[in-house]
Amino acid sequence: MWRVIIRIGYFNDIGSRLRTRVVQCFNNLGLQNTATGTFESAAVDRAQAAAQLAQVLQAIANPQQFPEVNAICELKHLWLYIDRV
Repeated sequence: MWRVIIRIGYFNDIGSRLRTRVVQCFNNLGLQNTATGTFESAAVDRAQAAAQLAQVLQAIANPQQFPEVNAICELKHLWLYIDRV
């Protein structure tokens, strides 16, 4: 079994609009916010872990896909981990 762990930050995310959208995506995938500011999945099989990461990357690939997001919003950092539980 595998676990997905993600930490993400943005430049110019006025009103945390992109963060709100991405957190919704994380929640839909079953990733839970931890006390350390990361999002973590439960133990899942390898294919599901890969699918979770693919969906996260699609959500953040183009921040301007969301009309409410500031046009100059961009990724500051993205830490992705998949580790064996």
